[in-house]
Amino acid sequence: MMYSKAKWLLATTLIALVGLNTALADTAPQYPKELRVGYQKGNSLVVLKNRGTLEKALSTQGVKVIWREFAFGPPLVEGINSGDIDIGFVGATPPVIAQAGAAPDVTYVGYSEPYKDNYAILVPKASSAKSLSDLKGKRVAVAKGSAGQYLLIAALEQANLTLTDIDEAYLGYSEGRAAFERGDVQAWVVPDPRLADTELASGARPLITARTLPVQYSFYIAPRPFAERYPETLATVLNELNATELYAKDHIDEIARLLSEDTKVPVPVWQRALARQPWGVHFPLGDKVIADQQQVADAFFRHQLIPKPVHVADAVINLEHVQ
Repeated sequence: MMYSKAKWLLATTLIALVGLNTALADTAPQYPKELRVGYQKGNSLVVLKNRGTLEKALSTQGVKVIWREFAFGPPLVEGINSGDIDIGFVGATPPVIAQAGAAPDVTYVGYSEPYKDNYAILVPKASSAKSLSDLKGKRVAVAKGSAGQYLLIAALEQANLTLTDIDEAYLGYSEGRAAFERGDVQAWVVPDPRLADTELASGARPLITARTLPVQYSFYIAPRPFAERYPETLATVLNELNATELYAKDHIDEIARLLSEDTKVPVPVWQRALARQPWGVHFPLGDKVIADQQQVADAFFRHQLIPKPVHVADAVINLEHVQ
C-alpha cells in the first residue's frame, strides 16, 4: 500500500513538472532565425548597421540580421506588407496610406521624437514672403504622400487657409529642388538633410518649421504576423536604435562623416542637420502618440488624399510587456 502511494505521488509530481515545463515553453520568448531590416540612406538605421550592436544583441538568440536598402518609402512599406522585411522606418503618412489601401498587415511598433526645425516650408533668400498668407496663389512643391504634405496641410489650416489657396506641385525631392532653384515654385516643403543643404547652398530660409505645428512623428513599422510572434526581437531593435541615437547625439561630427560617406552629402550639411535632429526612439505608442497620428489620418481623409477613413489604433502593436 505504501509502495503504491509512493508511486502515485511520484507520478503526480512528474505530471505536474511536465505541465509546468510545457507552460513555460509556451510563454518563453520566440526568436526568428533571421531578422530582415529595411532601411534608407541617411537615417539612424544606417548608424546602427555600421556600429554592429544589433548583431551582438541578437547573437545570443541565434538571430541573423540581414540589411536591405530601399531607395524610398513606398517600396519599403510594400516590403513590410508582403512580409519581405521585418522592420522599417517611415514618416507619418505612409502607414496611413497603407492602412487606407491594400496594406492591412503594416503595423506601428515604435516611434521617433517629433519633427521640429528639421522639416520646413522653405522660401528663396530673396522672397518677400513673411507668412503662409503670402503664399496665397503661389506654387508650392511637395512630395505627394510624404510627411511634408501633412506639414503643408497643417500649416495652411493654422493660417486659416486650405490647399485650394495655393498651387500645389507634386514633385519628388530632386525635382522639387531643381524647380525651387529655377524659380518655378515659390516655396518647397522639405526635410533635412535636403533642407540644410539648400539653406547652406543658397541662403534659402524657412517660412515655418514643424516645431510650431501639430505634432508629427516618424514610425518604425513591422508586418503584423512578425510583430505578434516576435515582439522581443522588435523590442531589441528599438532599444538598440535608441542607444544608437543617444550615442549619435553626443558624437555629431563622427556621425556626420559616416552619413556623408553613405549619402555623398557634404559633412557640413550633415553637421547642420544633426545639430537640430530630435533624438530618441520609443515604444509602445501611448494614447497621445496615437491621437496625434490619428490627426494625420483624419487630415488626409478630409482632403480626399486617402479613399476611406482609418482608425490608427487598429494598426498598433503594443510592445510594452517586453520592454
